[in-house]
Amino acid sequence: MAAVTGLVAPREGRPVLGGTFFVLVPSLANGAPVALPARSPRPLARQLRRLDPQATYLTPPQLRAALDAGARLTGRVWTGSAPASAALLTRVKEAGAQEAWGVYALTELFPAAAVEQAEKAAFTGGGDLVGTPLPGVTAKPGPTGELLLSGPAARDRYLGEDPDPWIATGDRAHLDGGRIVLEGRCKDMVLRRAENIYPGLYEPALHVPGVDLALLVGVPAADGDERLVAVVQPHRDADPARVRAALAAPLRRMGTARPDAVLLGDIPLSGRSSKPDRAAAARWAAARLDGSGR
Repeated sequence: MAAVTGLVAPREGRPVLGGTFFVLVPSLANGAPVALPARSPRPLARQLRRLDPQATYLTPPQLRAALDAGARLTGRVWTGSAPASAALLTRVKEAGAQEAWGVYALTELFPAAAVEQAEKAAFTGGGDLVGTPLPGVTAKPGPTGELLLSGPAARDRYLGEDPDPWIATGDRAHLDGGRIVLEGRCKDMVLRRAENIYPGLYEPALHVPGVDLALLVGVPAADGDERLVAVVQPHRDADPARVRAALAAPLRRMGTARPDAVLLGDIPLSGRSSKPDRAAAARWAAARLDGSGR
């Protein structure tokens, strides 16, 4: 409660828009009325205009849809539950928000870290910067590079297991001046020509202007190896030729992790939070490539 209240900083009497614990509980506890977000983009855009909320929490897919519908944003805007690129947070501020924040959290430890658009946009290293651990949260890479977290809000134990202060997140990460930089999910590693490639290290660089989402997925090849494929979802109004031209420089910088193919299309989503579905994206890519990976 202390962590989320310190982040959201709700003021009594002014509306807050959001349907998650992150904004619901601290806002109501501090006397701020909360509205649940409309389900469709156009009504959501009208709702934002009518309420003029001091704080808003929407998932990245909700934000993209609302922005495409012409939504104007106010106050602090928070997003999480799925990857939030610097490009998306920049769009949020361009739409009127005073601050645009990405939140990194797990069911087992909520919240863990947060980063504002200006800091994320200024980050030029490899991987996805998700911010400085929140007060009381300790982060460290494990022996295999997996991110381990601990803190007062962490789960005590899993059913049938002994208590353990450290949570294995399933994310590869490194620390940059104390800040958490994700390198991708451990299970999403692609093995190509005996080289381990972690998509999360390179995907942020593919979010060039005109790109809403980008994934690197492995597609089985006829020789038993894997082909690395970039699946890129352009903004609905983007010119595909301009998007491909903008991708040229970051693709060159990827060196030995450069993908064998780049496909433009809509990335499948899944789950309550509408996260990018890597398995479905890999199947989609495989259906569009021949055996050579062309």
